[in-house]
Amino acid sequence: MSENVEVLQPSSLEDYEWPKEDPHSVPQPTRSMLESDLDLLKACLNSAEININEFRKNVRQERLSEEATVLKILSHRKFQMNPVTSVRNEERWIKSVEYAMNNKKPIEIVYPQFCVIPNAPKRYTNTGTAAGEDCTIMFFKLINRHVKEFYSPGVRFHILSDASLYASAFQTHQTEVNAYYECLRNRVETLGASDCVFLYDYAELLRTKCEPDYTQHYYSIGQKVWVDPLEKHLPTTDIETLRRSVRCSVNTRRFQLTHKDHYSLFGPIKARDNKHPFYDVIEKLTDVALREVTTIRLACGKIDISSRLWPNAIRASCHKGQKNGRWPIGQKVYPEYYGRCKLLPYHGMPIIYRGENGKLTLEITPEVLLRGRTDLVRITFEEKDDEVYAYVARDVDENYNGDIEYKYPIGMRAIEFQEE
Repeated sequence: MSENVEVLQPSSLEDYEWPKEDPHSVPQPTRSMLESDLDLLKACLNSAEININEFRKNVRQERLSEEATVLKILSHRKFQMNPVTSVRNEERWIKSVEYAMNNKKPIEIVYPQFCVIPNAPKRYTNTGTAAGEDCTIMFFKLINRHVKEFYSPGVRFHILSDASLYASAFQTHQTEVNAYYECLRNRVETLGASDCVFLYDYAELLRTKCEPDYTQHYYSIGQKVWVDPLEKHLPTTDIETLRRSVRCSVNTRRFQLTHKDHYSLFGPIKARDNKHPFYDVIEKLTDVALREVTTIRLACGKIDISSRLWPNAIRASCHKGQKNGRWPIGQKVYPEYYGRCKLLPYHGMPIIYRGENGKLTLEITPEVLLRGRTDLVRITFEEKDDEVYAYVARDVDENYNGDIEYKYPIGMRAIEFQEE
C-alpha cells in the first residue's frame, strides 16, 4: 500500500531555545479579556485584505468568467499556499463552482481543522480555544466577504474538527475533547460566523455516515501499519520529522511535569535526558501514536469523506501538496501561516505584536516561550484564569487600552496562584 497523504505540520518543540528558568515563577502582567481584544484580531487580519478595486480591474483585463473570478479569489496567495495556477485549473473545483452558481447556492469548501494537542509546553492549561482559533474563524469570514463581492451567495466552509478523531493517538481525555469542541461551536456563533462556518465532529461523521466502511479500512490498514515499516505506507514522508511532531503532541499534561522535566524531555536536543523517569514512557506513547495517526489518515484517505458527503465541494487542506491526486486549496488559518509561522492555532498559543512596518501581527508559538515574558501581557477569559486567550506585547496592549491595572500571578494553575 502506497498512498500520498497529508502529514502533520512540522511542530517539534526541540527547535526552539527554551528559557532555563521556570516561566511560572516569573510574575507576568495578566488581565481578563476585553472587547477591544477582538479589535486587535481584526487589525491582525488587515494584511489579508485584497484591494478589491484593483482586483476588479485585473478581472476585466483578463476577461474572466464569474466562476474563474471566484477561483482566482479562493486561490489567492493571501488566502492559501498551494500553487495558484494548479488550484485554479483543477477541473474538479471548476465544476464545483459551476454547480454552486447554476443552483445559486454558496460554494462549499470542506476543511479538516481544529484538534486538541494536550502537550503542556505547547498549551499549559487551556481546554478551550484561544485567539488563534478566533483569528481562523474571522479569517474565513473575511474570505467569504471577498467572494461575496463577486458572487452574492458566498462560500460555506464545512469544518471537520478532528479533535475526537485523533484522541486515540494523542491520548486526549474525552472531557477535554468535548470542552474544546463546545468552545469552538460557541466561538463560531459569538463571532457571527454561523452563516459561512459550519462545524462538525469528524469522528461522529465517520460513525454515522461512513460505517461499516471506515471501521473495515481502519482495521485492515492498521494491521499492516503495525507490522510493516512505516516507510512502506508513507513513501514520500520524512518519518523522523513526522515522529518528532507526534512526540510533542501526546498527552503529557496528566504527568504534571515540572519545567525542568519538560526541558529535559522536549527541549533542545542538547538537554535531552534519556535517563529521565518519563523518557521511556513518552517514547512508547510516541511510537503508538505515530502508527495510530498513520492508520487513521490512511483510512480517512480511503473513505474520502469530502467526496462522499459533499460531492460538489472544493477540498481544502492546512498542508501543502496534493490530496487524493488533486491540488486542494492550501487554506491558510491566519495571515502569517506558512510564511513567518508554520504552527497551526492549536499547536501553541497566539502572540500579538507589531511586526514589519508597525503592523499588528498574530503568530502561534509554544506557550513555554511566552509564559513568564514580562514584555507580554497574558490575557485570560473572564473568571477563567486557567484559560488563556492570547499573549499581547505590552506596548500594543497599553496603546489600545491605555493605563490598565494588571495582576502578577505566579504559578501554573489558578488554584496555586500567588500574587507577587
